[in-house]
Amino acid sequence: MKDVVGRTIGVIDENGIIIACSELTKIGESKQRIREELSYSSDAIVYEGYTYRFISTSGKNDCICFVEGDDSHSDKMAELLSIFLGNMKNLYDEKYDKGSFIKSIILDNILPSDIYIKSNELHFSHRC
Repeated sequence: MKDVVGRTIGVIDENGIIIACSELTKIGESKQRIREELSYSSDAIVYEGYTYRFISTSGKNDCICFVEGDDSHSDKMAELLSIFLGNMKNLYDEKYDKGSFIKSIILDNILPSDIYIKSNELHFSHRC
C-alpha cells in the first residue's frame, strides 16, 4: 500500500504501540500520546508531521492508522486506510466467529457439507 499512497503508513494498536508500518524501523515504537489526543477528537488529528485516525470496528475504536503528512491528501489517505482496515477486520471477525457459525447452522444458512470443514477451522471438538 505504501507504493500506492507514496508515503509512510502504519497501524497503532490499543496499547499505543506501532504494530505495522511501511517503515520497518518504526515497528515497536510507543505512541501512547497519540491515542490520548485522538480520544478527544472524532476526526483525524495531525501530530509531528503525521495524520492519525481511529480504525472503527463494530462501533469501537480499536486501533489507529497513520499516514505521513499534514495536508489534505494525507487526511484522505488516512480516512481511506481507516475504512479499509476496519472493513477487513470486520470481515475477518465475522468469518472466524463461533457465534455466527452456530447461528448459521440454526438458521440453515450453511451447507451440510461445509459444517465439518468450518467447525475444523473454528477448532470445535468432534465428539459423538
